Amino acid sequence: MIEPGGATIEGDVGTVARLNLHLACASSVLVTLGAFRATALGELERKAAQLDWSPFLRPGQAVSFRVTTRKSRLYHTGAVAERLTRAAGGVAAEVEAPGEEQDAQRFVVRIVRDSVTIRADSTGEHLHRRGYRLQTGRAPLRETLAAGVLRLAAWDPHTPLVDPMCGSGTFVIEAALRACRRAPGDHRSFSFQRWPGYDPEAWMRLRAEALRSIRPAPSPLVGSDRDAGAIAASNENAERAGIAGSVAFLERSISEATAPSSDTHGLLVSNPPWGRRVGNAGALRDLYARLGQVARRHFAGWALAVVSPEPSLVRQLDRRAESITSIPTGGVSVGIWRVDRL
Repeated sequence: MIEPGGATIEGDVGTVARLNLHLACASSVLVTLGAFRATALGELERKAAQLDWSPFLRPGQAVSFRVTTRKSRLYHTGAVAERLTRAAGGVAAEVEAPGEEQDAQRFVVRIVRDSVTIRADSTGEHLHRRGYRLQTGRAPLRETLAAGVLRLAAWDPHTPLVDPMCGSGTFVIEAALRACRRAPGDHRSFSFQRWPGYDPEAWMRLRAEALRSIRPAPSPLVGSDRDAGAIAASNENAERAGIAGSVAFLERSISEATAPSSDTHGLLVSNPPWGRRVGNAGALRDLYARLGQVARRHFAGWALAVVSPEPSLVRQLDRRAESITSIPTGGVSVGIWRVDRL
């Protein structure tokens, strides 16, 4: 079931493992522990203590709570977290910085109009932390956002893809993971692996099943950038992702970008510079206009997808570009734009 900010499905611990391994666009997988109404801290603690926390916690394990509250009498997030820590029988984590609470089980708590929902985080670090991108460009695009853009742009993995300003190679690598049928979560660990009922043998079988489905990419996947350092980073990231043999990264300017084959169908995708990230307004307009010229000259018949929060710049690229959707990222509403046929 689709709901604001996500989707809800029913499943078991095997479903949780499979989702964490294979989801490309989601941020995390949360398991609902319980839901109830509470208008006072005492009532909150009493009802929360009646829930079964044992599937998610070892005795004396550290816990952390990410609490949001809206239009509720329970408005003090710190007090809510303290009472829930007591109800769970856990030990409050001493640190909150990402990556510093390796052994703490995190719970996500949402309180709206006195309705409390508690969910266990089965993921840990968000799913965009694939584990392959140790090297990043100047303005890195989250892996989950890149994967989402490819789906919103209706890219067919059997057709070519080119990113002429590839930075650290995220679009191309995410395309390769999909085209090669490689599980995005194969290179990392997850919080559910510390749960009392975790079955390592079942996890190994699931990973082995995923590995057996891997294939070479059926069409060329190419990234280019004028920055030699960006190309080196892209190649290193692709190697760690296990798809280096299915991608190509070339050091070249935007003007030198060409289609990698005679195919008249493919996707030209880019996350061009915008706003405060680089340069002045005039330079940005010229950059977008040049990208548009290259797109029409060398990628006729292809589709185009662009990530940018600035419609005026996108119009410089191609006046036919239509907004698919907008996504909040880094405090900015970023648009996803598409041209069906160049």
